[in-house]
Amino acid sequence: MNTEDRLSEIERKLDDLNNKLDQRNNNSSLRFVFRFVQVISIILILLVLLGVINFFAG
Repeated sequence: MNTEDRLSEIERKLDDLNNKLDQRNNNSSLRFVFRFVQVISIILILLVLLGVINFFAG
């Protein structure tokens, strides 16, 4: 009886570890998408600023 309890406890811990790893993988992929969107928006803002400066300077 004691070994069965121990086995179920080990299974539960393994499931918790798998869930944590899945969450970490999801967070890293979301972080990559967020960083990509951030870089694209910064580039667009810089292009708009250059266009405005050229419009008033030219």
